[in-house]
Order: sequence, then C-alpha cells, then structure tokens
Amino acid sequence: MQINHHVGRLVSDVNFTVRGERETKIAYFKLAINDLKDGKATYIDYVAFNKTAELIRDYVTDVGQVVEVEFVMRNYNYTDKNTGQKIYAMQNQVTQFHIYKSNHSSKNSAVQTQVSDIRKNEVTDKDLPPYPDFSSNAFEYVEG
Repeated sequence: MQINHHVGRLVSDVNFTVRGERETKIAYFKLAINDLKDGKATYIDYVAFNKTAELIRDYVTDVGQVVEVEFVMRNYNYTDKNTGQKIYAMQNQVTQFHIYKSNHSSKNSAVQTQVSDIRKNEVTDKDLPPYPDFSSNAFEYVEG
C-alpha cells in the first residue's frame, strides 16, 4: 500500500455526516496545495471515516488553517440511482492528519476571516493566506 502526504490550507468548512445502518461518520474537506514551481494552488478533495472523521470535524475548523494529511488512494464504485450506470471513482482517504496552529494568530485572523467570507466556489490562490515557513518556530504542531 502506498501512503501519501500533502500539506495545504483548508479551503472551506469540513462537511461532516453520518450515514448507513452502522452510522458511519464521514468528513469531506478540501485543501489548497501550493505548487512550488509556479506558486499556484491545486485543490484536492479528501475523505475521512469514523474516529478520524470526528477528529477532523473537531480540530480542523478554520478556513485557511494549515493541515498535513496522510492518505491512501482508494478505488470505489457505485450504481447511479437515476441512470443505473455503474460509476468508478477514486478518493483520497485520510488515515492521519496533523494541524499547525500559528502562534501569530492575531496577524492571520483577518486574512482567515476574509477567506471564510468568500463563497466556496470563488476561492482563488490570491484569496488564501501566504504559505507558512515550517522551519520557523511560529507553529505549534498538533497531531490527530
């Protein structure tokens, strides 16, 4: 099994839901991952289940928050109820995550508020706060 890592900023609020007879807890969210070549962001969707989903719901709460995810890529399929057609897709299933809380939160809070006020579909690279310098001591590491 291949394990992948991404570090990015939360683009919109986490969508948390409970589904099925077993009451499976599911968290859907999207991160903006900076491309080091051109400085633009790539927006990637993730999903987490059960305890990981609950932790993400509780701790990944601020748009613009820096999050590191460890994930596996999973194939899945389902039958479209309207057409009866079998749909094949892939999802990034989070197995672990880490959040970085800025010690200089007052400096970034205005930017984060601006980003959260922007509608989900209108977030662009320039709307996101600048990417942090992880080599500095400006961040507190929280593991989930």
